[in-house]
Amino acid sequence: MEKLNILLIDEQPVVREGLESFLMDYADLDIVAFANKAQDGLKQVRIRPLDVVLMDLALPDMSGREAIRLIHSENPKVAIIVYSDRSDEAFVYQSLKAGARGYLLKSSPLQDVVNALRRINLDEYILSPELSPKIIAFYLEHRDLGEDHLGDYQELTGREKQVFRLLANGGITREIAAVLSISPKTVAKHRTSIKKKLSLNSSVEMTQYAMRIGILNQEDFKKEPIQIL
Repeated sequence: MEKLNILLIDEQPVVREGLESFLMDYADLDIVAFANKAQDGLKQVRIRPLDVVLMDLALPDMSGREAIRLIHSENPKVAIIVYSDRSDEAFVYQSLKAGARGYLLKSSPLQDVVNALRRINLDEYILSPELSPKIIAFYLEHRDLGEDHLGDYQELTGREKQVFRLLANGGITREIAAVLSISPKTVAKHRTSIKKKLSLNSSVEMTQYAMRIGILNQEDFKKEPIQIL
């Protein structure tokens, strides 16, 4: 029986050890290398014959999206499956766009991992069942975006996303500081970081960007404060 050579990239030892223990019962699946960050994973891709890279998106040294791009460019024949607890459609969309062939949620039964690994060479995309309808709808809604706007947005931290949504909705520094219980100086720091990450120069451009990616609708603009969740 021909084995699939698998590289597992995940920062959490419990995930690496758990998957290794589980997959030992399957003679056709062999985890031949482990890495806890993207750079180590890239080294393994360069030196080992691999069939599949099973990887998390939350890596300590770079974004998961960039790691997928680098691995795919290093060896386009290696099938990349994301194994993540992030179920947001944008993460799935950007992972597939970067070069991943599959996206599995860590909440899925482990048997789903086995099935995905065995199916990955069938020239199809493998998604957790609960993701499939959502990501298809999300892709159809956003496929006309000519640039990688959604991916850039996902590079913001959680707090930066909160500040961005309030700025895009017309909020000013002192109002945002009051809503988020942070100092105006901190708001200004986040504003500078957001502009740099999204390549935006003004609040008007932020509003236009938010509308373009669906965070803000024209009819809702300045009608009421954006809810911070």
